Amino acid sequence: MDEQPEPPRRASSVARGSNRGRLVEVLRRQGPLPRVELARSTGLSFAAISAITSRLIAEELLCEAETDAGAPTSWPDDNDEEDADGLNGRRRGRPAVLLTLNPEFGRIIAVSLRMNLIETLIADFSGSGLAQSRLALTTRALDADALCDLMIAQIDAMLDATATPRHRLLGIGIALQGIVNADTGRHLWSPALSVTDIDLAKPMRQAFGVEVVMANDAVAVALALAAAEPALAQGLSATIMVGHGVGMGVVVDGEARWGAGAGSEIGHVKLAPNGPQCRCGQRGCIEAYLADYAIYRDARTFLDLPPAVSQQPSEAQMALLRQRALGGDPRLEHLFRQAGHALAEAVAATISVLRPHHVILAGPGLQAFDMMRRAYEERLDQAVLPWLLKSTAIYVRPSESAAIVDGMVRRTLRVVDRNHMETTE
Repeated sequence: MDEQPEPPRRASSVARGSNRGRLVEVLRRQGPLPRVELARSTGLSFAAISAITSRLIAEELLCEAETDAGAPTSWPDDNDEEDADGLNGRRRGRPAVLLTLNPEFGRIIAVSLRMNLIETLIADFSGSGLAQSRLALTTRALDADALCDLMIAQIDAMLDATATPRHRLLGIGIALQGIVNADTGRHLWSPALSVTDIDLAKPMRQAFGVEVVMANDAVAVALALAAAEPALAQGLSATIMVGHGVGMGVVVDGEARWGAGAGSEIGHVKLAPNGPQCRCGQRGCIEAYLADYAIYRDARTFLDLPPAVSQQPSEAQMALLRQRALGGDPRLEHLFRQAGHALAEAVAATISVLRPHHVILAGPGLQAFDMMRRAYEERLDQAVLPWLLKSTAIYVRPSESAAIVDGMVRRTLRVVDRNHMETTE
């Protein structure tokens, strides 16, 4: 599917925001750069770049990047005054000084809350992970107070593990399965929890005194994929995540800008009003055919399989189903064909409504894509107008759960960058 032609690209978001913010955003996207290339990428004059970088270095937000001694550089020298020769790339014989974000400027913590698991990652200001923990527990047994107390304890544990004082913490990102109001910081509904409509952001702000950013976990995965593959950060990208459930994250020009929190419950679009039971309490949702819990549940009606904890099968249990299907069990083959049809319906709805440049199919559920592929492709050809289908590039990227916290780190850093630039411009 990756062979589809590249769709038209939209203008980069680098052109928006403050001059300081534009510079920091370029470094986030491209990594260490010399001043002359920062001038090119931001559209600012060399003199402006020199002045801004000097201030940011003084504030310890930027620093010089470490380079291998004697390593050749493809950059022109940028130590002189602004001039056309420098910006046009003419070399002067001296190596350029590469500037980068100072990793010691502060710390970011990302938390992923999903069925029976709380995963926590602490990262430095460059986005590099420093420590990570995974706590397995029965999440549906937690009430609102217990959930908040537990998350605060996990964050404190990460600070202690890395000897990070609380004042060095810049922001906290929380990713959840289900419906999240990113603007208010409220969790509205999640299959991983029995409680609903909880304000998670306020207790975290009160405990740590920092910005708290919330998102649907599919949005976090979409951001991680866009960062890993720059082509996916161009224009509008819709990531459909398949695994414990089915969700969608929408990213515009590499950022979660679209809609209320950039998340969509595509998994709860109805395929059949009297279809199989969905975890949301209704029937016939896309998720009720496609999510791993639904496939495993239906497989147990004709196979002797152990029950899944909280109705959520493990990776090993899903791997066993895939193995048996590959072995030729026609009943399992039928379940994966149904899943392929449901996946096609999710993609068809996404393309028809959003007309994205890219659709990315991601998540651990895509480990079974080869068994869904034929049914998926047949149904997709029937469900989408041919000229619409040709205008969208579709990618398959089976992703691990680590993509959630990685993406949430990136999302939180963007918000921290923006807030810091606005208060210091």
